[in-house]
Amino acid sequence: MGLKRRNKISASFSMSSMTDIVFLLLIFFMITSTMVHPNAIKLVVPRKSTSKVMVDKFLNVRINASGTYFLNGKTTTIETLGNRIQNELRKQDNVFLKLTTDGSAQTGVVARVLDLAETNGIKVVLDIK
Repeated sequence: MGLKRRNKISASFSMSSMTDIVFLLLIFFMITSTMVHPNAIKLVVPRKSTSKVMVDKFLNVRINASGTYFLNGKTTTIETLGNRIQNELRKQDNVFLKLTTDGSAQTGVVARVLDLAETNGIKVVLDIK
């Protein structure tokens, strides 16, 4: 009996449709990545200047590696730190915050103090040891 198969299966695969999809995805991600704005803290980098800034008072805030806050040498919490900063702002106008942190202090702990300063409109001098 001579049965012959008439439909042959082709083993070839066309990659042209796959490359079209890859290029469309590439274009999509390039367009959407330019629309994303990261939430970052705006840092003002000092430039060389001959003029001196007159500061009425520095608030010295220190954060150690364990996340403990110190305001002018006294231990405090983040909640009372905000209240004490606002009290100092009521007393004097030109108040700067000198933030001293250990190199191993957590970023979130430092960011809380930076957020407090930003909401109160205080300029921060950052000192990382």
